[in-house]
Amino acid sequence: MTREHRAVQINAEIEKGDDALRAAEALVGIGLNDDAVTRFYYAAFHYAAAALLSVDVEATSHHGLQSLFSLHLVKTGALEVARAKDLKRLQGYREAADYDRHFRFTAEGAAEEATVARRFVESVRIYLRAGGWLA
Repeated sequence: MTREHRAVQINAEIEKGDDALRAAEALVGIGLNDDAVTRFYYAAFHYAAAALLSVDVEATSHHGLQSLFSLHLVKTGALEVARAKDLKRLQGYREAADYDRHFRFTAEGAAEEATVARRFVESVRIYLRAGGWLA
C-alpha cells in the first residue's frame, strides 16, 4: 500500500473514531451510559486501526487489533503499554455493556471510560502527528 493510500485509510479511521467519540458524548448527555461506553470503545478501536495502518498493518478482528497494536506499536516503543491496557479495558467494558444483561454503567462509570477513551485517542493523535499522518 502506498503512503498516499495509507493516508486516505488512516483519515477514514480517524473520521470514524471522531464520530464514535461525538456519539458517545451525546449518549452520555441523555443518560444512555452503556451505549456511550460502547461508542467510547469504538472511538479507541478506530484510532488503534489508524495507528496500525501507519505501520502498514491491518487487523481483521477485535482480538487481532489488540494483539497487533501491542506487537507493532507498544513493543516497538511507539506507544506506551498503558495505551494497550486502555484498549483492552474499553473492549472488556464494551462487551459487558453489550452482552451482560445485569451489567449497567452509572454516569460516573461512563465518565471514567470517557476519560480512558479520550486519553487513548489523544495519545494516538500525538503519535500520528509525529509520523506526519495528521496535520
